[in-house]
Amino acid sequence: MNKTLKIGLMVIGGLAALFIAACILLVLIVDPNEYKAEISKAVKEQTGRELKFEGDISFNFFPWLGLEVGPMALGNAPGFAPDEMVRINRAEASIRLLPLLSGDVAVGVVVLDGLTLNLAKNKQGVTNWDDLTKSDGSGDKAAEEKPAVESEAKGGQPESLSVEGVEIVNANIVYDDMQAGKKTSVTDLSLVVGAVGDKVRFPFELKFRLKLDDPKIDTNPVLAGLASFDQAAGTIQVDELKFSLLNLELTGLLFAKSKDGALSYSAELKLAKASVRQLMKELGMEAPATADPKVLEALSADLKVNGSDTAVSLENLTVKLDDTTLTAEGSVKNFDKPALSLTANVDAIDADRYLPPKSAKSENEAGQETAPAAKEEPAQEPDLAALRDLDLKAKLTVGKLKVMNLTITEILAQLTARNGVLTAKPLSLKLYDGGFNGQGVLNVTGPVAAWAKSGALTDVQAQGLITDLMGKDMLHGTTNAKYDLKGTGLTPDNIKKSISGTASFAFTDGAVMGVNVAKMLRDGWNKLQGKPAGKDEPAKTDFAELLGSATLTNGYIENKDLLMKSPLLRVTGKGWADLPKNTTDYTAVVTVVGTLEGQDGASLEDLKGLPLPIYVKGDLNDPSIGLDMKAMGEALFKGTFKQGTKGLEQQLKQNILGTPKTGTSGTTSGDAPKTNPLKGLFKKQ
Repeated sequence: MNKTLKIGLMVIGGLAALFIAACILLVLIVDPNEYKAEISKAVKEQTGRELKFEGDISFNFFPWLGLEVGPMALGNAPGFAPDEMVRINRAEASIRLLPLLSGDVAVGVVVLDGLTLNLAKNKQGVTNWDDLTKSDGSGDKAAEEKPAVESEAKGGQPESLSVEGVEIVNANIVYDDMQAGKKTSVTDLSLVVGAVGDKVRFPFELKFRLKLDDPKIDTNPVLAGLASFDQAAGTIQVDELKFSLLNLELTGLLFAKSKDGALSYSAELKLAKASVRQLMKELGMEAPATADPKVLEALSADLKVNGSDTAVSLENLTVKLDDTTLTAEGSVKNFDKPALSLTANVDAIDADRYLPPKSAKSENEAGQETAPAAKEEPAQEPDLAALRDLDLKAKLTVGKLKVMNLTITEILAQLTARNGVLTAKPLSLKLYDGGFNGQGVLNVTGPVAAWAKSGALTDVQAQGLITDLMGKDMLHGTTNAKYDLKGTGLTPDNIKKSISGTASFAFTDGAVMGVNVAKMLRDGWNKLQGKPAGKDEPAKTDFAELLGSATLTNGYIENKDLLMKSPLLRVTGKGWADLPKNTTDYTAVVTVVGTLEGQDGASLEDLKGLPLPIYVKGDLNDPSIGLDMKAMGEALFKGTFKQGTKGLEQQLKQNILGTPKTGTSGTTSGDAPKTNPLKGLFKKQ
């Protein structure tokens, strides 16, 4: 054997023998119980707290060097109760001696039995551990003065690390926040971990009882699973993960890797079916009353995600709530300046099932007078500063949506946000045999948000839409409409004051329900001649086309080209509505062009060719509608309103419908309620 190697082995053997001998002498000669008084005195001098040893301190030796401590307690800070901040019944730890010679660390079973920890914050915001964490700064200064080489030397890692197990049992932790008036307690806590070692799969289980004052919660969470780590690869994996809390149960697996300063991770988690109502109940919350009491009873989810210390990717998210399924995927890149992307799809949802149920009491009292409401403060513009740095690309599709009794399908919405400008383009959907396409922009770079939106409604059947929405049969016909609007501000008042742009509409082959213009004219004409009003007739007015357009300037809406064609009548109209002032003044001029053939009622031959005005005036929430008798009298004697409408008709068709279109009047039957069809149209919701 090489002489140098032989000498080296002898030196190492001698050092090992000396180390073992020193440990034997330590155990045989030194009695740690003799130092309990000195330890308590040092703690008293440093912290002002009493440290009481109520049991013995003992050493274990070979092949483990261990320390066991019996019952002991640390006193509380002055002014805090109870008298003890920390108490333990028994603590035990040990380390195997021989592996230390080769750079390995083998720890025995770590035991902590009967831990009681009382944490508190008084009404002044001072905690009972503040005095233990205070420092005079000398330690920090000394650390700064130590050579960098020494710090680096301490950063070395052992060749391998193993722990025989961890047993924390009968632990109790109480936190009393007197400043907030809340108390949290964790009792009967136990943490059991199996033998831990490099590339060794070990079990773990954590369970305890959790009690909160606000919200009122009393539950027993459990976290369990199997874990392993690879020290060389810098990885840790948890599988067969199970976590239960309240009525929720989560299962899955986790993986993380930290190598050369880079972090990566992934997770696959599954939430078992649970009741949202039961969860809210266990959280001390009252479940909302819903139109369908069977909703909010089935929630489940699946999640798959991976990421790093700079980005995260949502590979798949599936959430099922009752009969609705949401799927989504997305990512967040560059946490320092996040760029978000998201794609989500909802198969079908009936939102009306989740709305509050209709109250019989509120319906009965709807017509009763109520006391004047207190004057409300003007709404304030929302703070949208956070949106200025938003970098987002999102896409939402919905197969079918039912809301406010409307049925909408094939919804598509794409949203982008960058440099304080949010753009929704395209926005499209299908409803009632027709469709909608539009776009919108919200600019939040200024002190008040600016917005613009445009859209077109094509071939929508008005009867089904309005009947489903309003609960009344108010209008029949095929609907086409378009708008191009802009404004500033998002409060109702600011929108009314700033909204500007253009809008137009066209209804074809339909009827206005609730108003019988022919009967209104006939009764007015009879009144002028001293004759009685005619018999009751269906409250509807058939038309072949109803066309119009409007310009909006800072909430002032002006229409000059209303035109309605029916077998009996031609109606033209013009006027204005002032949204900020909530008033309107509109006149529709009705000209009888035929008899009542095809529509119930007596003939109007006496009025044929005579234009007659109908007014809509007053409060937009409840305008008055009637026949202008003065203008009717002037028409009778002077004929000042006789003028054609053919040129106006052709212009409207071209602007609104794109190409001239002909049609015939619808022939809908049935009585409609004799109510003001404009009542409440502009009322604040």
